[in-house]
Amino acid sequence: MESTFFVPDYLHDLLVASEKGLKGICAELASILSLPVIITDPLFNHLAAAQLVNNVEINYIDNQQEEIIGEKPLVVNCQFTSNGVPINGICSAILLDGRLRGYLFIQIGEDAAEKIARIYSIIAYASSLCTLELRKRLELKQERQQFKEAFIYDLLYGNMKQKNEIISYGNIWGWDFTQSHTIIVFSLIDFDYYSEDQKHIDSLFYLIERVLIESNLKPIAMKKRGEIVVIYQLLGEEMETNESVIKEFIQRVKIQAEIMDRNNRMATGIGRESSNPEELYKSYQEAKVAYEVGLLLNIHTPFFNGLGLERILYKHDLQDVKEYYDHTLGKLEKHDQVHGGELMHTLEFYAANQYDITKTADALFLHRNTLRYRFKKVEEILDKKLDDMNVRLNITAAFKIKQLRKI
Repeated sequence: MESTFFVPDYLHDLLVASEKGLKGICAELASILSLPVIITDPLFNHLAAAQLVNNVEINYIDNQQEEIIGEKPLVVNCQFTSNGVPINGICSAILLDGRLRGYLFIQIGEDAAEKIARIYSIIAYASSLCTLELRKRLELKQERQQFKEAFIYDLLYGNMKQKNEIISYGNIWGWDFTQSHTIIVFSLIDFDYYSEDQKHIDSLFYLIERVLIESNLKPIAMKKRGEIVVIYQLLGEEMETNESVIKEFIQRVKIQAEIMDRNNRMATGIGRESSNPEELYKSYQEAKVAYEVGLLLNIHTPFFNGLGLERILYKHDLQDVKEYYDHTLGKLEKHDQVHGGELMHTLEFYAANQYDITKTADALFLHRNTLRYRFKKVEEILDKKLDDMNVRLNITAAFKIKQLRKI
């Protein structure tokens, strides 16, 4: 006699519902359990919901994410807030290839432990169906992303020369290249490809796309090893307004990255805006320069436009700037090395304080007469007068070269 394999009705119903995607799974699970169900992304943004009475926010999940994410997702306690009222719930992580891709939440009310035991297998099965659905989404997205990335790559490296061609390709994804754009580079400092950093870049990429969508912009972005390149559409015409909007966008990304514990290693750089899409590759190169100079000079949000002398020195021929530095400050540096003096240090503070002797004295906690004596000594060694405007410009540029680690 052949044995028959019994499949519970709820498994069959959930499998059929999964053909309608996450919304179908969510609705069917809520119907089976007679409880509100929410499916979110890793940042708790709703992907699907069913039987919710009011807007619900997720307050916390028991255990750390590392404990939730294993080979088999656990069902753990969590808490929601509905119109300010706390509600108990349970949660199962949705995993894909060992990575957290979202959560399945159920509002359960009281007696959570008893209910978990009763419906554990249902939740685990629904979570596995969510994983399959997210895999389909991811594969489709990756396929589309390959075509997008090829196009973006060509833009960033100047391989596309015809404006009309760029505009036509952009229209495929709803990107309007008749408008001005600028390049923003986000990068992880000291990126290590063979560490967890690649996962961090993936998370940051997802976050940036989400913030762009929240800003009513269609994301034009690409991951490139340790960086994420964003082609940011500018809706205004005033430069100051555009800079303010970009700063606000970057700040929103940084706040979200801080929640994910990524902000302490993230740095940015912004190129100049361009109304010609075939010249966006220039903005990309400028954004990378702004990023690198921003790191060296500790500039919070470095715009290439705002760098001035720094960008000229950074891009200039290395041998030239070394010779310039030696010609301007070489004698003074050698004097300090031989005599153990602090004349270079004093002069650097003087330049940093716009050659104001009072501000410099306060910054170094020195008497003005002591400073005057040191500056007289500097003038003797350099055979230059420090009140000469051209001399001051040369000294300022030389110290900029030193800051940019060009020597």
